[in-house]
Amino acid sequence: YAFGGNLYQGVAKIFDLNTDPYNPRYVGVFDQLGYIHDGYADNDTLYACHINAGIMSVVDMADKSNPVLLGTVETPGKFTHNAWITDDRKHILTTDEATPSFLTAYDVSNPEDIRELDRISPNDGNGTYVHNTHIHNDYAVTSWYTSGVLIVDAHRPQNLVTVAQYDTYTGNALEFEGCWGVFPYFPSGTVIASDIEPGQLTVLTPTYKRACYFEGTILSGCNGQPLIGATVVINGSTDPVNIATTRADGVFRTGQVTPGNFTATVNAPGYPPKTVNITLAAGQVTYMDITMDIGPTLNIAGSVTVEGTSTPVSNAQVILNSATNTFNLTTNANGLFNIECAPAGTYTARVYKWGYLPGLATVTNDGQVQLQLEPGYYDAFATDLGWTKTSNADAGDWVLGDPIGTYYAGNAVNPEDDVNLDDNEQCYMTANGGGQPGNNDVDNGTVSLISPPMQLAAYDDAVLSFHYWFFNDFINGNPANDRLDVRLLNGNQTINLLTVTASQSAWSYSGDIHLGDFVANLSNNTRIQFSTTDESPGHWLESAIDIFQVIPVTSSGASSALDQSARFLVSPNPSGHSFMLRYDWENAADLPVLEIRNLLGQPVHSMTLTAKSGILDLGEQWTTGIYFAQLRSAGRRSETLKLIKN
Repeated sequence: YAFGGNLYQGVAKIFDLNTDPYNPRYVGVFDQLGYIHDGYADNDTLYACHINAGIMSVVDMADKSNPVLLGTVETPGKFTHNAWITDDRKHILTTDEATPSFLTAYDVSNPEDIRELDRISPNDGNGTYVHNTHIHNDYAVTSWYTSGVLIVDAHRPQNLVTVAQYDTYTGNALEFEGCWGVFPYFPSGTVIASDIEPGQLTVLTPTYKRACYFEGTILSGCNGQPLIGATVVINGSTDPVNIATTRADGVFRTGQVTPGNFTATVNAPGYPPKTVNITLAAGQVTYMDITMDIGPTLNIAGSVTVEGTSTPVSNAQVILNSATNTFNLTTNANGLFNIECAPAGTYTARVYKWGYLPGLATVTNDGQVQLQLEPGYYDAFATDLGWTKTSNADAGDWVLGDPIGTYYAGNAVNPEDDVNLDDNEQCYMTANGGGQPGNNDVDNGTVSLISPPMQLAAYDDAVLSFHYWFFNDFINGNPANDRLDVRLLNGNQTINLLTVTASQSAWSYSGDIHLGDFVANLSNNTRIQFSTTDESPGHWLESAIDIFQVIPVTSSGASSALDQSARFLVSPNPSGHSFMLRYDWENAADLPVLEIRNLLGQPVHSMTLTAKSGILDLGEQWTTGIYFAQLRSAGRRSETLKLIKN
């Protein structure tokens, strides 16, 4: 089996060596999935590593002239480099020569349902590249570029444990230097490793030792249910720290090479840490179910409805935050959400749904909370709400994630952070690979990001705002000539709203853009398009978008009716400490809700008042800035007051 090269575009070529190995006879080819970098042929089964496609395929090669594809699996780094099978012929390990870089174990007993069992790396998939692995007596002997030779006990492929390491290279940067290959099959047991730089051969005599395994389940002391995202670490050993994280079923698996008596510490969100005593033995599994004690708890239940109505809002994202805990929930078809056994404390509920502005409320002492959402559109890009992308460029398509900064001459090219006014660290940006300024920028064309549709036909106007990043710098003396275009897609109309050509190493704010100034009638298929274009000759070009918002308004200036009987006074204003708020709204249909928003229209405080008139003291903990206060009740509102905190 020959892989790579130019013959047949680098697919698998099969040659018969039985008759005359000095004159191989071509008998077949496997080319169904394109280029193959490396592979492992086990009798009549081929495990092929399609490095560019980022997958491993399993192929029936019984008929060399007619290969049959049995199944595929995508590897973690999507850059599948090599694969090697274990002694039982039911499991295989792969390597990814890219970040995230892992040695990964799979169950291939059913090629139509290949299942990942575990993955391992010296640095959680970052900081070093894995190259090739070989299996010897169910030990994975593997070359890692700047981390040397690692021996992993793979006889329990669902729990890979590093049992030995020898670093052949003094550097530790993420680079393609250091250990290039390792060969463990000499009868003497000698292992040889080859380094690219400084071009040396290292001869090793390893002592293979079986791992000590620590496995079990982490359970909630409140309801006995498995806990997701709990971490388990073995203390007191000189072995590298191996932190295991529980899955959806609460199961953890970890281990080390050193036997003996140790302690292990469990940390789970919302629970005090717990330490247990364990005894570890070579080649054995110490199994333990660990129940986390939670202390006082609170059952939280809430509802989300459209402002001024009882209409439920389904599939809304609800984020519950306290000082120590975060829970992510989704409303059901009736707009309801709940969580049992939340650690006692004061929680803030934030609600997001495309078609509505964010909602905010404080959870009361009895765990009950009601939120009403005002029509509008908001996306701080904590999750994917359905934006679409188009591109005719060679590189630099829009991606959603936590930005990785790139720099040139001390100036930021790609942002290091998103806009710090929202509750997450993500934004949309043009590629996000880090490295040098020109590695992941927009090249030779246009990349476009388009919002989900907005239903705005019922409104007279809609106010668009967003934060944007635009960096454009010359190369080889060519003046920068690229741009960011913001367009309104209103049904069949395409209207330019803004063109940005001024490069900055900073986030900028669009201000209010009234869509009604650009089109007479908004439609129910209104979208906003952000397009970044790299004109010839090429330049360094990066864009990003964060905190997108569209507030629809009627001719009255708001989507809910103004009630002149709602009297609302604040003093002192401006204030360097707190504000005294006097309100009187006896005609309100329900108890009024006080809502405070910042300059971006984002809610920062919301509470249902205990009476229709009274005095409140608020704002002592607010940061310096401008805020807007308003009372709302059953689809009606007070005038909006501007508060200035010095």
